[in-house]
Amino acid sequence: MTEQRRRRGPRGDISAEDLLVAAEHVLRSGGPGGLSLRSVARRADVTPTVLYTYFDDMADLRNRLGDDFLGRLDLTLLRSFAPREALRRFLHHLLAVFHDSPGHVALLASQRVIGPHALALNEALLGFFVEVVGHTPERAAALTMFATEWVHGRLLLWPSNPVTEGFTRAMSRIDPAQFPRTTASLSASVEDEGVELLVSAAVPEPSGSG
Repeated sequence: MTEQRRRRGPRGDISAEDLLVAAEHVLRSGGPGGLSLRSVARRADVTPTVLYTYFDDMADLRNRLGDDFLGRLDLTLLRSFAPREALRRFLHHLLAVFHDSPGHVALLASQRVIGPHALALNEALLGFFVEVVGHTPERAAALTMFATEWVHGRLLLWPSNPVTEGFTRAMSRIDPAQFPRTTASLSASVEDEGVELLVSAAVPEPSGSG
């Protein structure tokens, strides 16, 4: 079935890029839950079956959408500065790009994305940790996974996400004096501290420093 769909060839009046632009609009307005063949087709002003000319199914389109988003990351930052500063700048850059696209963050958290940009990101991090920092391939793989999970957790779970009325009501029923450190931490800006902790764990201080 997939091969038959691919043999039909592209239409002259629309391209895969046009459909991805339409999917991007749907994602930004309705999040991953709003992505469907019908919603994307409606936005692109085509019939749902047209999408099968370019994508195997909705999962294929979502994968392409997530992979294209990862292509917005500037991987050259990892090779443009001293190791600690390079990782620090890259993490801040990555967080800034992701902060501006919550729909893409949710999409990336909902499924594992594979494609040239996802692989280039992974390759860049592995290469940085092995060739620049000097870790073994095994430790580089662990650090790459750790950094990826930290970024996703930071964006999906951290209290900088919008505070809902329900959260505010629940907090009003709790005596902050019973949990003083946690209460104080909720209003603290610790993003920089989190980045510094990750940098310190991944890139040891140069020998002889300090």
